[in-house]
Amino acid sequence: MTKENNHGPYEFLGNMVVSLMNVDPSVSISFLETEIHVSRRDVCAMRQGKDLHLYQYVRVMNCIMDEIHLEILLNVLLKELKTVLTAHCDLVIGTVPHRPYGNSQPAEWMVVMKWDGVRG
Repeated sequence: MTKENNHGPYEFLGNMVVSLMNVDPSVSISFLETEIHVSRRDVCAMRQGKDLHLYQYVRVMNCIMDEIHLEILLNVLLKELKTVLTAHCDLVIGTVPHRPYGNSQPAEWMVVMKWDGVRG
């Protein structure tokens, strides 16, 4: 696959796998081989965003997220996506830093989904 043709959902998923693996050095290819019995070849292919079964990406990401104690609230995301699609609103994601005394408000918001041609 040429570099130009490698821009799609698998490249995004590959970048997710790499980012999640970089959070904790103990999450290695060997760790994934042992924990979920996925081949070294498949993990390497995922890290490069190759065209593998989506199920493999989901298995690897779930395993890593369990190990690093990260939870994605998919039911909340789905609810917000339904609201966005019904009300023609933009979807905004913010980063909230954790502090010893609690969370603080985000300094910036990042729009990750918006309606084309709608001015805010």
